[in-house]
Amino acid sequence: MKKQKLIKIVFILITVFIVMACNLPINLQKDKENDAQVTEGSDQSTEAPAQGIFKEEVDPNPVGLQEGLGSLDSYNLTLYMYSDDSTGTLSEITETIERSVVDKNQHTTTVQRSFDPQNDEEENSSTEEGYMIGNVSCTGSGEEWTYDEMTSQEKEMLYIYKGMVDVLPLIDNPEFVGEETVNGVDTNHFTFKVAGIGDTSGSVATVNQGDYWLAKDGNYIVNYHLKLQVQSAAEGSAEAETSNIELAIDLKNINVPITFTLPEYCVPSSD
Repeated sequence: MKKQKLIKIVFILITVFIVMACNLPINLQKDKENDAQVTEGSDQSTEAPAQGIFKEEVDPNPVGLQEGLGSLDSYNLTLYMYSDDSTGTLSEITETIERSVVDKNQHTTTVQRSFDPQNDEEENSSTEEGYMIGNVSCTGSGEEWTYDEMTSQEKEMLYIYKGMVDVLPLIDNPEFVGEETVNGVDTNHFTFKVAGIGDTSGSVATVNQGDYWLAKDGNYIVNYHLKLQVQSAAEGSAEAETSNIELAIDLKNINVPITFTLPEYCVPSSD
């Protein structure tokens, strides 16, 4: 299989896996006991620890995406994935999920863009929306929508099946940066670099930067950004090929009530 096709397939599989997990409507129970709070005296410094040094109470390990989202009442989540290489191949997917966990209703928008110089004469792009309100689901765009309705039992079994999956984005050897407020949430900021690039292939990472922010209350991911540029050989080599990958997660409007309305053209088929 040619390299650009392999990259494209892996990219799509990762996207589908993450989106499937993040769309889950399960509200997981939070029965974990809170760790004992350390009361700091007024004469103690409130400065954040230096990078790479953890306070004892700062946990760099996020909970799974499903678990974190399930602990909220509602949210707006954007997942972004982009890849290209020196052959001109590119893939880009942006998935936005608005969800009321309490009502188990949601609205998703998926924007895709791709180009394969070996098969495409021009860039391909598409936008599709999806609604799940009660037991009714609709997918489509513009005036073209597909209406579907399931029984309560079918929906329940679907949730149970999807509930078997949870995911975490790639994080290697994180270093603590400091405390920051992101999207209105008090967070801990960490940086990391992807390990293992070039260990067996001889590839060189010319860009390797990862950042993520965890909510102090719940340790769920509020923001995540990874940017990689990898060359198949040392710079200046005739055989060197470059691949770029960018991944992002952005969680906003946490616990802000949402109401949804089915699109005008989302109606049962007359057949």
